[in-house]
Amino acid sequence: QRRRVQIMIGLIRPFKILLLDEITTSLDVCVRQDLLRWLIHETETRNVTIIYATHIFDGVEEWPTHLFYLTGNGVCGWQGSLEENDYYQQLKRENHPAKMLAVAENWLRTEMNEKRRVHIHEEALGELAHAM
Repeated sequence: QRRRVQIMIGLIRPFKILLLDEITTSLDVCVRQDLLRWLIHETETRNVTIIYATHIFDGVEEWPTHLFYLTGNGVCGWQGSLEENDYYQQLKRENHPAKMLAVAENWLRTEMNEKRRVHIHEEALGELAHAM
């Protein structure tokens, strides 16, 4: 209840741009979906921008218009509209049930595999230097 009140107090004031960071993590499913529907309504009727940072992708399949992927190094891994994301469009054509989750997982696994590759390479260089 307390979290719901905090959210509603924060949303009472009119806004043009709203930054929401992990706002739905402690909400139950129904309250979360109601909040997301209200936010969609706000963007459509008041022409406002909502930036929603999350790692929970349940129920947001058609919600965003644009995505921004921030890598673990703090740089942009990808940004653009959903229409510009080839992998998302492929998943949409295939009627994938969790497109947003799959896109995020693909980005994160690619980043994780690259870190592993670099780590293995650095270990090999370290062993080579130690052998000399």
